[in-house]
Amino acid sequence: MRDLQTVVLAGYETLLRHCAQMLEAARADDWGRLLAYESAYIDTVERLGRMEAGLALDATGRERKAGLLERILEHDFEIRERLLARREELGRLISVAERGHLAGRAYRSQQPLALPDERAEPLPGMP
Repeated sequence: MRDLQTVVLAGYETLLRHCAQMLEAARADDWGRLLAYESAYIDTVERLGRMEAGLALDATGRERKAGLLERILEHDFEIRERLLARREELGRLISVAERGHLAGRAYRSQQPLALPDERAEPLPGMP
């Protein structure tokens, strides 16, 4: 079996892969796929946290981990930027839909009442 440092570093490489998949999904505007990858990412983070508790990496391990974290953070930054842009886009769409709904209600409230159907039964007391 590999030593714990090797296993932990492999975990960070897995995190980087998950993050790259999330970024690819965000670039493709595939938000459902991004959420699926995010779930795997979170599971890996939790597992790594348990494995890494109390572990002191050697200099090579620390350097490798720092490089992986730097790349993960770069991906994370772009993912967040894309998510913020998507949130703004959804906000604009909701605003347009709300304005359309309000305009429709205002328009309908100004419509003349429909004339009664001539074939309808007359009201009592009406010829």
